[in-house]
Amino acid sequence: MIKLGGLFPKQLNLNGDFGNLEVIKAQLQWRGLSCETVQIERASDLNSDLDFVFVGHGSVAAWASIKTEFASLAPALRSLLEAGTPGLAISSGFEELVRTKVLTGLEISQQNSRYSKFEVLNDGDNEVLGYLNTDLDLPVVHREKNWVASMLHGPLLAKNPLLLEEVLRGITNHAGVDLPVIQESEKAGLLADLVDEVWKLEKELASE
Repeated sequence: MIKLGGLFPKQLNLNGDFGNLEVIKAQLQWRGLSCETVQIERASDLNSDLDFVFVGHGSVAAWASIKTEFASLAPALRSLLEAGTPGLAISSGFEELVRTKVLTGLEISQQNSRYSKFEVLNDGDNEVLGYLNTDLDLPVVHREKNWVASMLHGPLLAKNPLLLEEVLRGITNHAGVDLPVIQESEKAGLLADLVDEVWKLEKELASE
């Protein structure tokens, strides 16, 4: 059983960010793999049987309400990262992982102005599409060990199948299983058509 952990889902889902976890779970199930999602709100919830950890985006008030709890579990998050457990952090989740030294080698600074726009980013040989709304000078996409962090909001993996595939392979490698092809071929076809339509729309908006 593959185990997916999500931190503070009530507080860190401002832009539907936990859609990333839902996409991962659906894709694994479509490929015939058993998985479950668990809620993480304390350090004791972070243990070695997790195969993936997700940190979403929250408002200033939401982060204030979990500040103490998040600080207490940050060392355990860092330990999992060092041990090779994969994860994904979105927007202010990315920011807080830098502030608490879970992700290292990055500094947070303010930009002169806030960027609020659709963004198409060259990511190695691929492109990543999403919505950027920030005044912080952090990379749009950052990788550290088996973690991916991004300043792009919302269900990023639903729009970016190549990035999703990268994340899925990290999860299955950690779980010690192969990543099969999608068995739900009809659903896969419909999803591919939908992703194509999203790219047509948002790529045009990004070029404006």
